[in-house]
Amino acid sequence: MKKAVSGFSSITAALKIASKVGFGNFYRSITSRNTCKTCALGMGGQKGGMTNEVSSFPEICKKSIQAQLTDIQKAIPESYFKDNSIDDFKRITPRKLERYGRLNTPLYKKKLSNHYTPISWNKALEKIIITLQQTDPEKTFFYSSGRSSNEAAFLLQLFVRVY
Repeated sequence: MKKAVSGFSSITAALKIASKVGFGNFYRSITSRNTCKTCALGMGGQKGGMTNEVSSFPEICKKSIQAQLTDIQKAIPESYFKDNSIDDFKRITPRKLERYGRLNTPLYKKKLSNHYTPISWNKALEKIIITLQQTDPEKTFFYSSGRSSNEAAFLLQLFVRVY
């Protein structure tokens, strides 16, 4: 049997996920005045979300909903990283990992450790600065996620040019 990817089944799936983050949070997210987090096309500009570039309403794609719902999930508790090793993470499907919540703090893996350790933003930036200062720019490359925003990609390319 072919699995449906649109229509009522998609609406039902979106509402099921929305119930986990709260319908108020979900509604505010999908009606916000911004660009799509996945393709960067406009989502209504000053008209608000769910309106496409030709003012057709309601228009929103599944990927946009997934990206926005990921952003408003609860944070993964820090205890989760103490209780689960990197080997444990390797056995979990990406889909299930994403459902645990969102990362809201930097993680660090010490040499010979099999666990990630949450660290402060200041400590993470300090480690990044030291590592970049010790690394030959000619032996460096940068990668940006396809899920990052246009603004994040713009800032990354500026940073890379300065580096």
